Amino acid sequence: MEKIIWQPSLGYYEFNISLDKDFARDMLLAKIPAKNQDALNQVANRELERLKIGWKNPYSFHEDSCFVKQIYIGSNGVGLSTNHQTINNLLKNGADKVKYYSHNVDYTSQQHALMILFEKWVDYSDVIKKID
Repeated sequence: MEKIIWQPSLGYYEFNISLDKDFARDMLLAKIPAKNQDALNQVANRELERLKIGWKNPYSFHEDSCFVKQIYIGSNGVGLSTNHQTINNLLKNGADKVKYYSHNVDYTSQQHALMILFEKWVDYSDVIKKID
């Protein structure tokens, strides 16, 4: 059985995602050029277009790393993010858990879009670490 990298905890609209701390630390320590971050945002832009969401470049990365600290899809602040304390704990190798929390989710379609984008990041993480 493969290791579970991420797992949602769903509420009615608001939800959170638990992320494997080893995966998160690996992403945080993986330094990548801005063009790799842009490449993942382009993948996400196509997905948002398919979902009929009029927002571009939903991923915000921590500095020059492969670690996504926020996914934002517009619509009056709809997003999914972790906090600076979690990032600092990961850098010190002291994180017990890594959680992302949703914000201003009013519709299940927004919840669905955020989870799709989160999964895209995890699925494409190895690719964006290697793009030159």
